[in-house]
Amino acid sequence: MTVRSLLSFALFLQFVFPASSAVDPSKCIAIWTFRLPCSELVSDLMNQLKAWSTKKCRDGPEKCMYKIMNESPEELEVKHTSPQSGKITEINFFFGPTAAKSFCKIKAISTTRSKDGTNPNDYCLLYNLIDASGLTQAEGYKEICNKEKCPSMSSAHCDKDEDF
Repeated sequence: MTVRSLLSFALFLQFVFPASSAVDPSKCIAIWTFRLPCSELVSDLMNQLKAWSTKKCRDGPEKCMYKIMNESPEELEVKHTSPQSGKITEINFFFGPTAAKSFCKIKAISTTRSKDGTNPNDYCLLYNLIDASGLTQAEGYKEICNKEKCPSMSSAHCDKDEDF
């Protein structure tokens, strides 16, 4: 095997078998599945991100200051800056059809770099976007997330007026 092949295989394994976030409490991984094509879901999520790109949180705390950094049909790179604490969270959404084209899987990974050592509520940053975009009501919606992959999930109080 060539060095290039080994590196490609290592990158593939890292994507397929990401490190557990229990080791890294600043990371949250959530997966949602739907009985709809990805193109419909991506459009709804993009519209919500654009609606929450403003600097004023009209819909509640932390529901603003999202910025789309990079977009493609398979991935969205987003940055969120907390208006309350200034914490920056990097969010990656990966879109992929399942074996059937009429189904879609969204995998979200958020990582927050906190200078003060506190853990953010990354789960709410992800969930609130999915919920506000209407995707929790979409056909076939199912969430796959647990406290091992998303430590902040166990203490999450999404949609409440509190600092995350």
